[in-house]
Amino acid sequence: MASSDPAKEKQLMDVQPGELPSWILMWDFTPKSIAGAFQREHARLRKYH
Repeated sequence: MASSDPAKEKQLMDVQPGELPSWILMWDFTPKSIAGAFQREHARLRKYH
């Protein structure tokens, strides 16, 4: 599912310093999303072990 908000699609290196607070607040910080982030990172790093 693609996001309809182009600001959320920006990578950290593409965000201007003045946009940083609003960019950070756009992300979902629910326990489910945080657990999903850990799972994705674990799966990404698992191929190196």
